[in-house]
Amino acid sequence: MRLGTWMDPRLENVSGEPKHPAANVYLDRPLKSVLEEYRDKVTPEKKGEPQEIAMLNMLARQPFARKTIRELCVDDFVSCRDARRTKGRAASTIRNNLNTVAAVYEWLIHEKGVPISNPIASLRKRRRGIPQPGAGRERRLQAGEEDRIWVSLHADTWQSREWQALFPVLLDTGMRAGEVRSIRAGWVRREHGFIVIPEENVKGNEHRYVALSDRAYELLLKQAEGKGDSAPVFGMTKSSAEHEWQKVRVVAGCPDLRIHDLRHEALSRMAASGADLKTLMRQSGHKTVAVLMRYLNPTKEEQRARLFGSKSPTVAIAA
Repeated sequence: MRLGTWMDPRLENVSGEPKHPAANVYLDRPLKSVLEEYRDKVTPEKKGEPQEIAMLNMLARQPFARKTIRELCVDDFVSCRDARRTKGRAASTIRNNLNTVAAVYEWLIHEKGVPISNPIASLRKRRRGIPQPGAGRERRLQAGEEDRIWVSLHADTWQSREWQALFPVLLDTGMRAGEVRSIRAGWVRREHGFIVIPEENVKGNEHRYVALSDRAYELLLKQAEGKGDSAPVFGMTKSSAEHEWQKVRVVAGCPDLRIHDLRHEALSRMAASGADLKTLMRQSGHKTVAVLMRYLNPTKEEQRARLFGSKSPTVAIAA
């Protein structure tokens, strides 16, 4: 297994022949063809379908994708990794590319019964074989930025008014922007002070309760006014929301502030106010503490306040 040459015995019967004789056909197919089949049959079942389709199409255009499954080896993916790095792709992007290839191989092995080993599994055993993710963003709202954003959102020249509600909802709830855009009017009216997001609209594929501040609840009720229960509260698409936000942040003087940074800000504020990890995980929808911790980025002032209280500690100095 360490060498990457171990074969799963479940793929063979007593005579040593593959359980699925037709599986050998895949060995002589180009990887490009296999990637396209995976894209058409498996990817549609995933929540991140558009992103994975784009990635699989990109991988199918790479030189190694012209080789057959039988011909491919670990070195082909080492070359791919190095070429992507030379082009300036981020470590996290290259890691996602290789992990997607690994998922395709796992599908071939366990779903199609193809008698092969996973070259990406072998690559993971190598030192620095798979690029490690870099440090996550720790961008928090800086002094005066929130006020400047409010001023830019309420300027007379501003045409779109949905961000006037979206901004405080994101800042008060810690929800993902996509989750907020998916809110239906009926969800807002169902239970006072909460939104129950159905599993099909949640990244983790489980429905969850999101607590709302009074401000967020009133703004969502106002947005839902006059709309049917199945109508979306916000009419923005992902691209239109990002396009509007680019203009907002430039006017507010914080051009590097991303929409997702508001999730970091919201959850960090909740942690600073004393919310425990279990409550934070329920609010954020994270399944592990490790992932949640990427979003808790205390400022130095919050760090000191949590350790010593709001007042400076008294230090007795011996004469």
